[in-house]
Amino acid sequence: MFPENLLNSPLFGIALTVIAFTLCEWLLDRFNIRLLPPFAPACAFIMAVILYFPQISYDQYAAGADFINFLLGPATIALALPLYRNRKIIFQKCLLIFSGILFATVTAIFTIYACGRIFGASEIVLISLMPKSVTAPIAIEISKTIGGIPSLTMGTVVFTGMMGAAFNHKLLAMCGVRSDLAKGLSIGASSHGLGTSACAKISQVQLATGGVAIGLTGIATSIITPLLLPILEQLFNAIGL
Repeated sequence: MFPENLLNSPLFGIALTVIAFTLCEWLLDRFNIRLLPPFAPACAFIMAVILYFPQISYDQYAAGADFINFLLGPATIALALPLYRNRKIIFQKCLLIFSGILFATVTAIFTIYACGRIFGASEIVLISLMPKSVTAPIAIEISKTIGGIPSLTMGTVVFTGMMGAAFNHKLLAMCGVRSDLAKGLSIGASSHGLGTSACAKISQVQLATGGVAIGLTGIATSIITPLLLPILEQLFNAIGL
């Protein structure tokens, strides 16, 4: 069905990704479905195409899709623009920001480790899940450093970001959080770039503080995780979990 030259070209992966995202975005707008971000059904659509057409391999798709994945780095760096524009409020609240990021990092590490131990996850799975709230390049390096499985870490990072983009603002509204500063920090610290992307259409302050949270959470997690891991192991071994 598809010409061989097209399948072996990087343009195939790029075109399929753009078409899937555009189609899903239109469908969600057409039927007023606000629960999901467009990239969630787009991922399912692309997987269905690869599975339905045997002549299409994942490697052929990835040859072009990897270029789009590469753009995640520049897109994250582009968050520096709203950060610069809102630098005054960030400098004014720097102590609050640093303390909030530290608390969020420790809470995220402890929570995922505790849940994993309670539900019987293996040690290597626990280690792989711990950097789930950090942007992908940093999360993968943390996973490698502490002995996790980078591919599993990557999957949980993407899932965390998708859930953050879909539900974070709704959850914060249910909890009565109104401050743009608090929303940006919590979203950036919990669901990195994917979650923070949902702030772009809502508030530049949220986008700026979300960008700060992404960077600081990555730094804090890379430092705290190796230090906290042996303490958590001893703690949960002592209480028999």
